[in-house]
Amino acid sequence: VISDSPITATISDISTWIGGTSSDWSISSNWNTNVVPTTAKVLIPSGLTNYPTVTDGINVSTSNITIESGASLIASGTSTVAGNVTYKRNLTFTAGNSEGWHLVGSPVSGQAYNNVYATTNSLATSVNKRGLATYNNGVATDNWIYLEDDDSNSGTFGTATGYSFKTSATVDVSFTGAMNTDNVDKAITIGATPFNLISNPFTSYINSEAFLDLASNSEKLTSKTIWIWNPSTKNHDAKISSEGFKVAPGQGFFVSGSTAGNLTFEEGIQSHNTADTFLKAEARPEIILNTTDGELIRYTKIYYNGIATKGFDNGYDGETFGGVPNSFDVFTQLLEDNQGKNYQIQSIPNSDLESMVIPVGLKAAAGKEITFSVKVLNLPSHLEIFLEDRENNIFTSLDDTNNHKVTLTTVLNGIGRFY
Repeated sequence: VISDSPITATISDISTWIGGTSSDWSISSNWNTNVVPTTAKVLIPSGLTNYPTVTDGINVSTSNITIESGASLIASGTSTVAGNVTYKRNLTFTAGNSEGWHLVGSPVSGQAYNNVYATTNSLATSVNKRGLATYNNGVATDNWIYLEDDDSNSGTFGTATGYSFKTSATVDVSFTGAMNTDNVDKAITIGATPFNLISNPFTSYINSEAFLDLASNSEKLTSKTIWIWNPSTKNHDAKISSEGFKVAPGQGFFVSGSTAGNLTFEEGIQSHNTADTFLKAEARPEIILNTTDGELIRYTKIYYNGIATKGFDNGYDGETFGGVPNSFDVFTQLLEDNQGKNYQIQSIPNSDLESMVIPVGLKAAAGKEITFSVKVLNLPSHLEIFLEDRENNIFTSLDDTNNHKVTLTTVLNGIGRFY
């Protein structure tokens, strides 16, 4: 058949990573074009088994790279990545001014933020403020400083600095700039509160254990703990170093400083991962004491560990977050050398379990009906867990079906009643 009609061919200038063979950027079969890109635009989609690593000594010179939410890219050793990198992070929307906030940071350098950026990325608006805030630890209360819609406090996202975002819909927010391919230092300060909001500066996951166990980092922190915001429970979850939490690209988190100075994110702590919140599987005995006031849910965890003592064990005990205090909370305190600190996670010896009585603290308003329940993992089957209410002189056996309810007649904020 002969036709005079013109034939139009569309040739894409985008190379898409498929990871068909491995995670090596330089292997042609890992690309949809079967050619390693040099000047083309690059897309790294999510939902794959293998994500790209630029191996030591390789210099990538593509015009720009887009990394979808959930995907990752590592530049290892002396490798470099030229051109702009755009990282997308999906943030979920929840209605209400105090709902649906996320702690994030830019995993690239040079992205400016202002009212236009906020609008482009569907950040929420309330009167003249946008859903982007920095955390000021120089004051004891009202720590959040929100972006003004007149751009009077616009700026550039700081490397390894954390921010709080709220969007007006479930969307991808984007950060475009230069990829951080070397060690990153982040200054922390001690103000009215020791808490500093920082973030993962890489376009890959990082291991919190490696970050917190680095001697030059741990000596500047009150404990080897990070705090991650959990939007579903509206609470900060303590993550101790011994759990090896994987912090996602663009994820913000709090640390508690003991000394001002620089924390170091070493490039060697990067990894690829398929989920934002991964904990190493460990069949340890543990008790999770859940508490609710009918509206909010809080928990405290007891880990039984052969390494732990009855006192403070750095990297195994994690305090409750104090940077933005909760009106309702549950916690435990140490069995020995108690300094009055409140712990969301406490590790104690994995022996003589029957002899250890653990102080349970509660912060709650008068008139609230409080319900205690437990989830028990890997404890010997012959053991029972009891909650002692010393004010009412009641012992309640707690298990998957039994709970303890009490209506408070006075405000509680500390230990002494429950064990």
